[in-house]
Formats: sequence, structure tokens, C-alpha cells
Amino acid sequence: FINFEPMHSEIRDEIIEAFKRVYDRNWFILGQSVENFEKDFSEYCNTDYCIGCGNGLDALCLILKGYDIGDGDEVIVPSNTYIATALAVSNVGAKVVLVEPDIKTFNIDVNKIEGAITKRTKAIIAVHLYGRPFDADKVRVLCKKYDLKLIEDAAQAHGAMYKGEKTGSLGDAAGFSFYPGKNLGALGDGGAILTNDIILAQKVRALRNYGSNIKYHNEIGRAHV
Repeated sequence: FINFEPMHSEIRDEIIEAFKRVYDRNWFILGQSVENFEKDFSEYCNTDYCIGCGNGLDALCLILKGYDIGDGDEVIVPSNTYIATALAVSNVGAKVVLVEPDIKTFNIDVNKIEGAITKRTKAIIAVHLYGRPFDADKVRVLCKKYDLKLIEDAAQAHGAMYKGEKTGSLGDAAGFSFYPGKNLGALGDGGAILTNDIILAQKVRALRNYGSNIKYHNEIGRAHV
């Protein structure tokens, strides 16, 4: 019989105290603890805004909805990724356009992206697979040339660096996952959106909460993901 230590055993007392604070406040959805995390994580990743949400898939869906990407639009996605990257696109009604990976990095092959861009393309979701950043400089050039949004799927890339920049700060917005097996894992599930775009941040903050910034004032439709 092997007695496995819990993965968070070194900070057990801190976790218990955090549970106690949340329990004593009786505020289990959003609230001050989430706001504190949002502030800390955005500062860590060098972005202006962080918006917490249910999981990594929700994060990507909310970004796409925040940019009004949906029916009739196309989004370029690497073919070598977890299915959630593509599901985010199909869940908002847009078309998934797959681009093959670079065999040297297993990330999206930036030399094949341009050939997949059409008049309907609205965004590129590039993945930092296993925490290894994609070639952001080349993708940013393409996004600028074709007026596309660059969305980072950073579900596995907490703390990863690209030429001195933190992942999550390389594009227009980024989606993170805090699934227990991630680099920064929760004791349940969770996700977050990072961006420097104040308009997107405001819209996504409402979308994550049924289109509402004020309780019972639901200002944005199609808010559920």
C-alpha cells in the first residue's frame, strides 16, 4: 500500500484558511476572492484585465462571443490540439478551419496559415501546446495584414514566456484553464480570459454572468455558454 501525499499538501494550511474565508462569507460564485485572483493573475501575466469563468472552453467561447464571431464566420485552429479549441468555434456557430502543425514544434505551422485565410476568416486561435509558445511574431503579422483577432489558447501555458513576454499577453485575448491537472490547477475547475481590450473585457464580464453587470439587469442576449 502506497500512501500518496495530496498534491497541495505543502500549502494545506493556506488552502484550509482560504476555504474558511469563502465559507464564512457565504459567497461561492464570483465575489471578492475571484476579484482578488483576477487582479493578481492579470498582473502576473502583464495584462490589463482578467475575467474569471467556469473553465477553459468557456473562456474561449466568451472571447469569440465578445468579438461577435459566430454564424457565417471562420476561425483558424491548429489541427493538433485538444478538442476544446475547436469546440469553442463550433459552439458559437462559426466554422472551424484546421491548419496542420509544424513537425518540429507540434504547434500550428505558421507558414500554412495564410493559405487558409478567406474573406470569412475573423480570428486565429493559436495554441501554446504543452506550454510551448507558438511563433507569435509571425502570427501577429498575419493578423495585422488581414485584420484578424489573435486569440491564445493558453490552457497549458501558465507562466510560459515568449521572447520576454508572458503567454496570455501576446494577442488580443487569451483563454486559460485551471483544470486540476494544469500548471495552475484548481481544486475543482475554472478558467479565465486575459486581455488589454477594455471593450472586450466589459462585454465578457457581463456575458459570463447571463449578460448582466447589475443583478437582474440583463443587457446582453445569447449570454449562456
